[in-house]
Amino acid sequence: MKKYNLARLNKRAEFGTYTEQINENTGMSQQTFQPSFSLWFGNYTQTIQEQLTLTGNNITDSKMIVIRHNDQVSGTYIVRIDESLYKVSNIASDDGIDSFDVITLVKYGK
Repeated sequence: MKKYNLARLNKRAEFGTYTEQINENTGMSQQTFQPSFSLWFGNYTQTIQEQLTLTGNNITDSKMIVIRHNDQVSGTYIVRIDESLYKVSNIASDDGIDSFDVITLVKYGK
C-alpha cells in the first residue's frame, strides 16, 4: 500500500498488553491495560469484498486502520483507541521505504 495521504494519519492508538495486578484495597487480582507504545493512524475504508470475508469468518465487530510501517506491531498486542479495546487480527505489512501497514482490529472482550 504505497499511496496514502500522511495528513490522514491524524488519530492516536496505544498498543499494549493486559497485565495482572493485585488491588491493594481488596487483595483481588485484576487485569489492567498496560500501554507499550503509541502510533498515529488513519481509518481504512473496507471494500465490499473485505466486509464479506470478515463476515464469513464470523468477525463482525472489526475495524481497519493504517499506520506507517512499524516492525514493533505484531498480533500479540491489544490496541486502545479512545476508550475502546481491540485485538490485532491481521497485519497487511509493506516494508518498503515510506510504506504503510493495514491492520485489522477485532473488538476485544476481557
